[in-house]
Amino acid sequence: MKTFSWAFIFLLFFCFKSTAQADELKPKFLKKEYRGFTLWLDCKTQHGAIAFHYKIGKDKNNIRNKNTSYDFDRKVSVSCQPQTWRSYRTNTVDPLQGEWRRGTLVPSNHMDSSLAKIKETYYLTNTLPQNAILSRSIGAWYYSEMITECYRDLSPLEVWGGVIWGDNPENDFFTVTHGIKTPDFWWKLIYRTDKKTYLAWIFPNHWSAKASKMDSFLVSIETLENTVEFMPDIGTLRSSAQAKLPPTNTWPLVISKDKLECEGKETSRD
Repeated sequence: MKTFSWAFIFLLFFCFKSTAQADELKPKFLKKEYRGFTLWLDCKTQHGAIAFHYKIGKDKNNIRNKNTSYDFDRKVSVSCQPQTWRSYRTNTVDPLQGEWRRGTLVPSNHMDSSLAKIKETYYLTNTLPQNAILSRSIGAWYYSEMITECYRDLSPLEVWGGVIWGDNPENDFFTVTHGIKTPDFWWKLIYRTDKKTYLAWIFPNHWSAKASKMDSFLVSIETLENTVEFMPDIGTLRSSAQAKLPPTNTWPLVISKDKLECEGKETSRD
């Protein structure tokens, strides 16, 4: 009986150790491949996207969004995405913090080569609470999307981005209504393959993040990597000579009513 007890204890220890080792080998974030982009989802702690990546070339098809609405990705656990499809316009928000909306990590306009790609940008996995200023025409996040939209016609681009959740409880208005905290920052890295140059920003998720301040949000790749919780693989950019040096200024862009202009080339905003 004594021998059996020791054997049983040893077996329990072995099973526990094996399970712990297996858990350590599991990736911390769920990698979800969509048709035109990749998301990394935090399913255990924040219950939302942590990063994204996509490549983008010349705008050719410009397929229109046909009344697509936001919905759950049924192939992903509900623990990996906001708990409701409803917007972030709730009475729990402090009016002094401004309005909040459903911010998209990968915009549908950058996936407009097919309706299937567009629809996947409307999954809730691709959304997080974002201060409304960032995605409006005067906002920094919107401006970064317009830079991508214009410069994609000059050179293939590679885009990475995501959020920094931070630890500020004062903007966590949606923990009850949506089961998700509010990221304190959004970040983006755009790499231009022809000239081998990049732009990288960290934007506060706050009404102060306006396009007029784009240059003040610029950071080096090294700073970005040392700041974000998770950085997707950026290849040789990580070890490049320019990784330690922040860009001196945001690439020039002129935005008119229905056109974009960069380096003398005009393109549609659609």
